[in-house]
Amino acid sequence: MAKFEIVPNLTFCDRAKWGADSALTRLGHKVARSRRTHVIIHHTVIGDNDSSPNVWSSESKIFANMRKLQKVRPDLGLDVPYNFVAYFVKKNSGLYICEGRGEDRTGAHTKGHNSEGIAISLAGDFSKDSLAGIECSKRMYLLSAFIGWLKFNASHPDYGNFKPMKKLGTLKPEGRNVYFHKDFKNTQCPGKIITPLLTQLDFINPSFL
Repeated sequence: MAKFEIVPNLTFCDRAKWGADSALTRLGHKVARSRRTHVIIHHTVIGDNDSSPNVWSSESKIFANMRKLQKVRPDLGLDVPYNFVAYFVKKNSGLYICEGRGEDRTGAHTKGHNSEGIAISLAGDFSKDSLAGIECSKRMYLLSAFIGWLKFNASHPDYGNFKPMKKLGTLKPEGRNVYFHKDFKNTQCPGKIITPLLTQLDFINPSFL
């Protein structure tokens, strides 16, 4: 199982680390990394059960939530429908990234974009003003470092050695580097309180941070 920091306060956990039910097969079909062209941001709408539902206080709560996401949408199949799930954590204004279907499998997140698109879902409900904007903003550079890691060097000794996704980010909406779910569907996803801040996102090579 793998858990490591991509940059300080940006922690990556694979499926084994968060405790994916091994009796449930990882869903989706194999996708070559050379086909990935864009990132799509979602939100899970399932928050932390405390006074700060969009900020996660412990690793155990994060991992329990991932196990819930593995089973919460049986209509989409018994697996996390996103490629990755991002958790804003209280400690050091940090960010946890948990592997869902991962870089190499199709998702069940955005009709017509489940092969070329990489879906990152923010854990929580960002349609409600339950997290001060400054708390979100402080983590945008970490999310930028993660999508940059995917593009430039999504490898680690405990995770694997993979080719860069050189085309990731070549398809993008005007004025932004990432898509929102609502760009493709009549929905508010990923939520009105986070979308203005997501315009800050860029593909930052974490090797330079």
